[in-house]
Amino acid sequence: MRNTLRSSSRAALGVVAVLAVLVATALGASAEWAPKGNVSWMAGAGPGSGWDTTARAALQAMTAHKVLKHPVTVVNKPGGAGAIAVAEMVNQHKGKDDVILVTSLPLITNKIMGTSPYGYKNLTPIVRLAATHYLVAVPANSDIKDFKDLIARLRKDPKSVSIGGSTPPADDWAAAMAVFGGAGLDVTKLKFIGYDGAQVAGALLGGHIQAAVNTVGEFAQHVEAGKMKPLATTGPEREPKFQSVPTVKESGVDVVFMNWRGFVGPPGMPKEALAYWQQKFGETVKTQTWEDLRARYSWADAFMADGFDRFLAENDRLMSDILKNAGVFKKK
Repeated sequence: MRNTLRSSSRAALGVVAVLAVLVATALGASAEWAPKGNVSWMAGAGPGSGWDTTARAALQAMTAHKVLKHPVTVVNKPGGAGAIAVAEMVNQHKGKDDVILVTSLPLITNKIMGTSPYGYKNLTPIVRLAATHYLVAVPANSDIKDFKDLIARLRKDPKSVSIGGSTPPADDWAAAMAVFGGAGLDVTKLKFIGYDGAQVAGALLGGHIQAAVNTVGEFAQHVEAGKMKPLATTGPEREPKFQSVPTVKESGVDVVFMNWRGFVGPPGMPKEALAYWQQKFGETVKTQTWEDLRARYSWADAFMADGFDRFLAENDRLMSDILKNAGVFKKK
């Protein structure tokens, strides 16, 4: 009887040991998964744009803290306010694990406005990395005194001030629609001129437009250099860098507007690749380098992995309402 019990115990222990090995092997395989070669991070606008800057900042933090052990190349694919890059992801990279796209609000607005047949549902949401608010600015020598003065001029004559931002329906344009539509203006009558995201500041400083809406981070250096006069920001509170600049809401327009920035993968991206990038970006946002870069570019901490897909669905509903209320989109 004792021998039988010993034999049964040894057999049971043997089964447990085998199961432990199998579990450990499975976990090890998952933990050790990584891209086999060079990875491409696509940015749907040119060098110096918000997407390009976001990708390179994340890569800088990853490199500095050795988060990655394989090469990454940032590839610029400008055109259509990001629509060209999204189309490439959908049509050329389905199921791949070695290419991801940095994106933001235009992923939502392009689909809503019909300028792209593809939206967030056609891709694999990975993470929301950060958020940014917007700045309404004019050249330093402008005779526009403040945000209230700008609104007063536009109410008197909507075409009296040329306003620049990213090509519709990109994020700067969406921010402008939210702000000026929130002020009660008929935004369809505004003289809005669209540019590639990286060209907006140059257009304003070069005198090609009289006012512009762009992210706080992209205008910050020009404000600090005394070349731009900031009128208002779109956040819920004043920006840390520009405490003397009132918010749009403080200036009498009840609007708070933010843009998110994050990464998505191609449709059908393998689950292990999705988990890998969520982990790597999660490690990245905890580094000191990332914290320093966020402060430099005036980005808010908005990291999200779990629930990013639900956030995108909510953002889609929000933007549909904003664009409908602004009179530029008839909600179906």
